[in-house]
Amino acid sequence: MRVPRKTLFLLILALFALSAQAQDFHKMSFEQLPSLNTPRGVGQPMLLNDEVTVFGGHTTGYKPEETAEYYRSGAWHSIPMMYPHDGGAITQLQDGRVFLAGGNAEAFGIGQSWGAEIYDPQTHSFAPIGIMNCKRSLLAAVAMSDRRVLVAGNWHGPDGVEVYAPGKGFSTLKALEPGLCYPYILPISADDAIFFSPMESSGDTTGIFVQHLNADAVEVPLLAEWVPIFNYATSDDEQKIAEFTYLILANRRDGKETSILKVTSGEFSILELDAPIPQESPFGDAIFWSVGPQVDRSGRLAWIQGYDTLGRIYFARIGYNPTFDGGKASVQLYYAEKPDGFPYSKALLMPGGRLMLVGGVAQVPGNPVLVNDNFNTSAEVYLFHTEEPKKASGVPLWAIIAGAILIGGAVALLLTGKKKAPEEESADKAQKLNADLMEEMKSLIQEKGLFLRKDLRVADVAQELATNQTYVSMLVNNLSGDNFSTMIAGYRIRHAQKLMREHPEMVHEEIAEASGFASRTAFLRTFKAQTGLTPTEWKKQNIK
Repeated sequence: MRVPRKTLFLLILALFALSAQAQDFHKMSFEQLPSLNTPRGVGQPMLLNDEVTVFGGHTTGYKPEETAEYYRSGAWHSIPMMYPHDGGAITQLQDGRVFLAGGNAEAFGIGQSWGAEIYDPQTHSFAPIGIMNCKRSLLAAVAMSDRRVLVAGNWHGPDGVEVYAPGKGFSTLKALEPGLCYPYILPISADDAIFFSPMESSGDTTGIFVQHLNADAVEVPLLAEWVPIFNYATSDDEQKIAEFTYLILANRRDGKETSILKVTSGEFSILELDAPIPQESPFGDAIFWSVGPQVDRSGRLAWIQGYDTLGRIYFARIGYNPTFDGGKASVQLYYAEKPDGFPYSKALLMPGGRLMLVGGVAQVPGNPVLVNDNFNTSAEVYLFHTEEPKKASGVPLWAIIAGAILIGGAVALLLTGKKKAPEEESADKAQKLNADLMEEMKSLIQEKGLFLRKDLRVADVAQELATNQTYVSMLVNNLSGDNFSTMIAGYRIRHAQKLMREHPEMVHEEIAEASGFASRTAFLRTFKAQTGLTPTEWKKQNIK
């Protein structure tokens, strides 16, 4: 039976009218994953080499925690850190390692500390890199393009900008007046950065001035109206949408509205949204938006996170792509709930629009505002899925209408003899496309010698293939069974073996340098891990 055009037109109008009536919150499915080995609050999570790793924070009793944990093969694995970093700084370096510094020196969030270290995700190990010039807590750090790391921020102590340079240690660049607590440090050019925060080191609220690395502080009138949220457990790369362009979550000073600031080369503006970020949940409770944005640059999406006082968790997905052409960003809303509520923590953005909540602190029951109990920490881990619901139950009327129209079209195609391809055929085609791209990637890495670059990242290979890094990571995992770093290490080891056969006179340091390894130590460690032999043992067995 054919649907009259007028009827079809009215149905489509109804579809759009219904969908525009209100901002719908989509209920997320979630799963509970194995718990952390140590309950921890204010831990600093990162996705490194396809492994979720959480650093430091504090454990039950509000005591600084001196371990990190990474998730592999369905379990968490603990690693001792050199120093505690509860309230410390974290940023990822260009070579994939992680810089950590400072934090609370004692239990209860008291005092400041000096220590700094670097984590190597390939070896799951920490190495000290000296001490900062100023002991600090509630600080931040950012890696610049020239490999330097800028550090700033403090709590009830002196503040200033200092820089860490590999092989040279720390040196002071300038004082910050006033000092800042958990500052945003945003590079605005190759050699300049800005510093701002909602709170001074003294605990007073900040005004409308933004401090510069290479210039005097400047007034930003927009900050008279909007206050950025606290910048804890965050690095600038999470907030970056383009070169020297960032998104910052902010609240109106009267507390009645939440929005997103856009910072472009130091200039502040409001990101235009096609719908407001709601202050009230579907259940009538206030939502406290307190984390994010975390940016998926390949999908041009940013995620912010909030809670209500009953422990429900909320996410807003901001589609910012239209704003590059003068349009408005879209807002898609999600929530999840469970009887005893979720612990309060930053949920880490994962591939595929998933978010992982790793530990956290308890909320004070029945408090009219969001207050956290830092003495009671959690080891619980949850993975949230934000894909649209596929089941009929709970599907809005407009979606049912749209589905009926699509089904009617499919029936019409069948009646006219245009058969839909079987699912098996589609799956085979997708598998072949993936396999072809994997082969193209392997050829590219080999023929261009990409593996010889010491700082090679997933993003570099994705750019060469004109695809996104999340897809490349999933491709490597699914088709090779390895993560990206392990795969690249294999290329380097095979190249090193070739060099040892052709140039037996070369010493280990020369081979390491010529094969793309960061150091002789990394070469020896990786060779042993991949072959079960030291380079010397391998040469004895394979070179006559």
